[in-house]
Amino acid sequence: MSLTIASLNLCNYCKPPYSFYDFESTYTKAQWQQKEAWLSQLLLNARPDVICFQEVFSVCALTELIAQCGLPHFAICDEPALDEHNPYLYKRPIVLIASRFPITNVRRIDVPPFLKMSALSREIINCEITHPEYGHIRLYGTHLKSKRATDIADELPNADEISPDAIAHIGRILSDKQRADEAMALYFDFISQQLKHPLPSFIMGDFNQQAVQSNLAFFTEETEFKQDLDGDLKLLDSFYLSQLQTRKPTHYYYGKGSVLDYIVCPESILSELNLSTLDFKVQDEHISQDEINVTTDHAMVCITLS
Repeated sequence: MSLTIASLNLCNYCKPPYSFYDFESTYTKAQWQQKEAWLSQLLLNARPDVICFQEVFSVCALTELIAQCGLPHFAICDEPALDEHNPYLYKRPIVLIASRFPITNVRRIDVPPFLKMSALSREIINCEITHPEYGHIRLYGTHLKSKRATDIADELPNADEISPDAIAHIGRILSDKQRADEAMALYFDFISQQLKHPLPSFIMGDFNQQAVQSNLAFFTEETEFKQDLDGDLKLLDSFYLSQLQTRKPTHYYYGKGSVLDYIVCPESILSELNLSTLDFKVQDEHISQDEINVTTDHAMVCITLS
């Protein structure tokens, strides 16, 4: 029996008449119907057992759609945030995990005190599924801090004497730091959970940054400090467990592709599940500059273990 895990940033999944981020960003009825039809077909073709969605505003609409596609179970740990002055304007989306199998032990992760962070940009969800053959499997869903510069102008002394470009540069550095801190918070939670109750585990999501040779490399690659860890504690980008030699981008910005979307798992995941192969796919046929409004600018990352 195989197991298929996926991750997909839905790029503003927001049912009209609601808007996302500003009043001008609202789907027409026709656009929304196209987006729903595209997503339904994608899920029916890919048939994931578990999928993590990012940029979810309309939770009820999504759970109705995924139930029709064989994913009747879902988990969230937060609510999308509405603008305090307009009940039809969403300001912050959430992450949602959907599953073909029952979901239990849903929780949001806590930020460890040593990181000295006030909050995560988006809550990171942790839960378990009960698989009929493989038993309990631990899941994390995340959407790490974007590259958008942190707004710090009001916190800088003498900000009017500093150029806007310099302020924006500092803001981007702070965003990079928060993204790495959020990944570390997730990694610390994973290790803590594994030490208490080890389980086969998967971490899915939009990391908003290429992890290779970056400040997120500790999370996805073989590094020196991981050498002494047990296999079920040693996280690795699932791509490295496949037979592929090259990988496709998962996101395009003005024609430039980058790998932002990941599924991370313990290096020993195949032996933990008593399986032998991991098939890694990037499904990007829907990505077109003309169709982003009715699909998404992210590919779906999908792994099948068998």
